Amino acid sequence: MGMPSAPPPPGSVPPPFGTGEAPPGTLPNPAYRELYQQYTAAYGSVDALREAVNAPFRTFTATDAWLGPEARAWGAELGSNRRRLQSAADKILWSIYNRVRATPRFLTPG
Repeated sequence: MGMPSAPPPPGSVPPPFGTGEAPPGTLPNPAYRELYQQYTAAYGSVDALREAVNAPFRTFTATDAWLGPEARAWGAELGSNRRRLQSAADKILWSIYNRVRATPRFLTPG
């Protein structure tokens, strides 16, 4: 069984510790905070990107303003590029998600 296409939302990842919130004898990990913030920002940006690509695709497929073989070829290319873009976005999100999940939320000074 492979990984699902879309990664989980940022709310599924524990938030970084704030000042004084880390377990006793530890410090919040700044690398975790940065990765968490990057994941949250990227996740929101990907939604905007998807909608930007989906809107013209829906418009094209919902109307018959442009007909013929050239229209079908252009529509097929638009659909293919849309799928490739969404797949690339999911891969980027999975990469950040896996890094944030592998990074400890706190550090033990020592």
